[in-house]
Amino acid sequence: MSFFPGKDPAPGDKVQCDAIKQVVVPRTADLDPADPGWPSGGGGDAKLTAAVDVLVAALLEQRAEARAAKDFAAADAIRDRIKAAGIEIEDTPDGPKWTI
Repeated sequence: MSFFPGKDPAPGDKVQCDAIKQVVVPRTADLDPADPGWPSGGGGDAKLTAAVDVLVAALLEQRAEARAAKDFAAADAIRDRIKAAGIEIEDTPDGPKWTI
């Protein structure tokens, strides 16, 4: 493995690179999230979804209050802030729904 594609490193650089490889490469060998043995984190996805749901719900509540007060600029700003986080809001007859 070369850290200098297309050119030869200086002798001192090569020694330094070899030393770095000896430390870094063995520690990264098991960092493959696609590996079936990768730890799931003990329900991390469910915990993350629950946390995001609470945060989005609070913002949607603020948005609803702004709309009720006819402060559409504030309501739009809250919607845009949610969207900037990669969350899509769909206004439905049953209330807003969010997806990532």
